[in-house]
Amino acid sequence: MIGTATRPSDGADPRRTQKRVATTPSGRTVLVDITGDDRLQILKEGLPGRWPELMMARERGCTLEQIARDFKVQPPCNPCRYKRIPQRNTEGEVIATEEVHDGPACLAYYMARVYAWWETALHNLADSRARLMV
Repeated sequence: MIGTATRPSDGADPRRTQKRVATTPSGRTVLVDITGDDRLQILKEGLPGRWPELMMARERGCTLEQIARDFKVQPPCNPCRYKRIPQRNTEGEVIATEEVHDGPACLAYYMARVYAWWETALHNLADSRARLMV
């Protein structure tokens, strides 16, 4: 849940305070504010090397091609291809499938992994703040 956006692009603005749903120790559901400074702090403290700069460029609206050119990294493959790998139990039955990037990892694949990590870190921050509420 992201604030009250008036335009569709307003909700994606990283400078806006975001509302995250979390649960207090008493079981009450609350909305926790996550500011742009919180997002930046998690990026800068949690990512190695130049990744915080790459992610900030993406948040500013730079395309993946611009980022690949400016930061001299592996460009995204167009389109990214994935293959499904079946996960089997001891009897050999398929219990789940995992999608794996087919070919060398590209910028789009790495960005997706970083965004997944980042959203998890923001969710954990919201949970820790909710634990402080009554």
